[in-house]
Amino acid sequence: MKTFLLAIALTGCSHHVFSPPSQAFGLTGIRPLAQGQRALDVEVSRHAEIFDPAVFAGAGRLRTGIGDNAEVSVEGTLMQVADTGPSTADRSIYAGRAGVRSRPGNSPFAVFAGLGGGFAPAGGGFAAADAGIAVGWDNCVLVPMLQGSGLISRPLAPRPIDVTTDLDHPQTATPRPTYGLDVRAGLRISLTPFACRRGEPGMWLTGGLDITTLVDAEQSQTLGGVGFGLEIPL
Repeated sequence: MKTFLLAIALTGCSHHVFSPPSQAFGLTGIRPLAQGQRALDVEVSRHAEIFDPAVFAGAGRLRTGIGDNAEVSVEGTLMQVADTGPSTADRSIYAGRAGVRSRPGNSPFAVFAGLGGGFAPAGGGFAAADAGIAVGWDNCVLVPMLQGSGLISRPLAPRPIDVTTDLDHPQTATPRPTYGLDVRAGLRISLTPFACRRGEPGMWLTGGLDITTLVDAEQSQTLGGVGFGLEIPL
């Protein structure tokens, strides 16, 4: 069994850890915020490979419109693995990310990129970057979304992590530079369509699925996930 968290104690027949991405889940609309507008995104998500413990995540993202159909964002994420194996390693990770998102003209797609990193008590720090494209039907009622991105994550001064599954045979694993591909699809539902039609920021409810594949020099893993988010204008 494997997990994308840097500092996770593993159970099962395989003992492997990946350096993680700096974002667990994120589906933002095609249309960036107008210059000076701000919004807060609150998200929760669950990710897992079949028969593996689930990874739960919660995140908050502050977005600001900067004009020219672009916006910038900063976010923080907490991830936790629901596993109670014999390892004493801390099963949490703290991540942050700064990003930019742009929509060329009135096209049905937006491009985005982000830089971030974080810290896991069991394994140390990491740095991560991602970039991708999102497509969707932009309107003020129901927006279907599909986006794909590539990512890279590199551990900083990594430490061996306790991945013991049998107390009589202690084991450790050390994270390596990790590369990945993330595909997310979902729907955004406007809770304030009249504000949207006036060009004002409004509340949106988002739900979606994702598939994340991670690869390092030794192994690969694919996780499926489900996430929900609420966009709140500020």
